[in-house]
Amino acid sequence: MSHLIFLTIFFIVGILNLALGLLASKNVKTTKDFLVAGRSLGLIPVTLTLLATQIGGGMLLITDQEAYKIGYFETLYSLGVVLGLLILGLGIASKLRSLNITTTSEIFELKYNCPTLNKIASIFSIVSLFGILVGQIIASRLVLSHLGIENEFLTIIFWLFIMIYTTTGGLKAVAFTDSFQVIFIFLVLGSIFLYTFYFETDTIFSISAIIKHQKLFPNIKINHSDILSIILMPALFSLIGQDVAQRFFASKTKRIATISALLSCMLLIIFSFIPLYFGIKAKLLGLELTKNPFLAVISKLTNETIGVLAAYGIMAAITSTGDSLLVAIISNMFQFFKNGVLGVKNKLASIRIMTLITGTLALIFSYFIPTNLIRIIIGSYELSVSCLLVPTLFGYFKKNLNKKAAMTSILFGLVGFILFRIYPTQLPRGITATFLSLMGYFIGNKIK
Repeated sequence: MSHLIFLTIFFIVGILNLALGLLASKNVKTTKDFLVAGRSLGLIPVTLTLLATQIGGGMLLITDQEAYKIGYFETLYSLGVVLGLLILGLGIASKLRSLNITTTSEIFELKYNCPTLNKIASIFSIVSLFGILVGQIIASRLVLSHLGIENEFLTIIFWLFIMIYTTTGGLKAVAFTDSFQVIFIFLVLGSIFLYTFYFETDTIFSISAIIKHQKLFPNIKINHSDILSIILMPALFSLIGQDVAQRFFASKTKRIATISALLSCMLLIIFSFIPLYFGIKAKLLGLELTKNPFLAVISKLTNETIGVLAAYGIMAAITSTGDSLLVAIISNMFQFFKNGVLGVKNKLASIRIMTLITGTLALIFSYFIPTNLIRIIIGSYELSVSCLLVPTLFGYFKKNLNKKAAMTSILFGLVGFILFRIYPTQLPRGITATFLSLMGYFIGNKIK
C-alpha cells in the first residue's frame, strides 16, 4: 500500500513539474532567458528558489544523520549555511546582481581581463557542482531504499523528469518548480515536525535538555579546527557557488537580491530545527539505524501514510537542489560551447542538449562512486573554496586586478587541496588550502 501511495505522488508531482517546465519554456527564447530567466525574477521566486538550493539531500540526509552521531554539534553545519546566506544578504548579493554576469567565473574575464582564467575557474566550478549533483542522485536512491523500493528504473525515471523540465524551461522552469517544491516541503515536513513535537513530553531544545541529552554522545570529540571547518566550508562555498549566485544574477534588481538572501536565511534557520530534532529523537528512542534517522523516527511515531509523505518530502528537496545544480553546471559549460555542440549551431538548442548529457552522465557516475554523502558534498565544497574563493572575492569588490595574482592563487589552492589530502594536518584541510591560496594571491600580485 505504501508503495502505491508513493508512486501515485511520484507521478502526479513529476507530471506537474513537466507542465510547469513547459509553461516556463514559452518565454525562453534566448540563452539569457534559459540561464538567468531574463533577469526577471521577483522577490518571492528568488527567495524560494534560493531556499531550495540549500534544502536538499545534503541538509536533510546529512544533518539528521550527523545529529544522530554527534548530537547538537550538528547545528554547526546548518549554522555555516545560514552564515553564508547572511553574508550574501549584507552586501555580496547586491554586488553580484550589479555585475550583470551569468557565472561567477566570468569575474576572471571581467576584472582580471583573462578569458583563460574564466575557463579554468569554470572547470573547477563544474567539477564541484557535478560532485554535489551526483550526491543528490545517491541521496534519492537512499530514500527509495528506505521505502523498500530497490528499483533502479524508478530512480532513472525520477531524474528524467528533472532533466526534461530543466532542459525545457531552464532557470525559469527551475524557479517555478522550486517554488512549488519548497512550499510542499515546508507544509509536509513542517506539519509532521509540529505533530510529533506537540506530543513531546521532554523537549529537546531547552538548555537543560541539551546538556542532558548531549551526554548520550560521550565519545564525540570535536576540536576547534573541526568546528571551524564545519561552519566555514558551507558558508564560504555559498559566497562563490554558481548554484546560489545564479539566483542573484536572475533577480530583477539589487534590492530583490539582497532581501531574498536575508529572507531565505531566516526561513532556513526555522527549517534547520527539523533534521536536528529527528536526528536527536532517533538517538533518544534508542533506534539502531542502518538508514535515515528522519524516516526511521517517523515510521516509529506515526503511520505508513505519513511516512510516505515524509519520504516524498525529502525527494522534493532533492529535486529542488538537483535542478538548480544542473542549470548551474550548464551555465559554466556554455563558456566552452558558445559556437554549438554536436554540430548543433543554435545556442539555445546546444544548451538543452548539454543539460540532457550532463544529467545522464551524473546518473551514470552515481553508480561508481561510494555512497558517502558527507565526503562527496564536503569534498566538492573544498575544491571550489580552496582554489577560487580568494581571487573571486577580490574580483567582487576591486577593479583592474592582476591576473598573475589570480593564477598563483588558484595554483597554490589546488596544491593545498591535493597536498593536505595526501599529508593530513591538525588544521582543517579546506581552510588551510584556502589560506595557501591567499598567500599565492599576494605573491602573484608582486610579480610584474
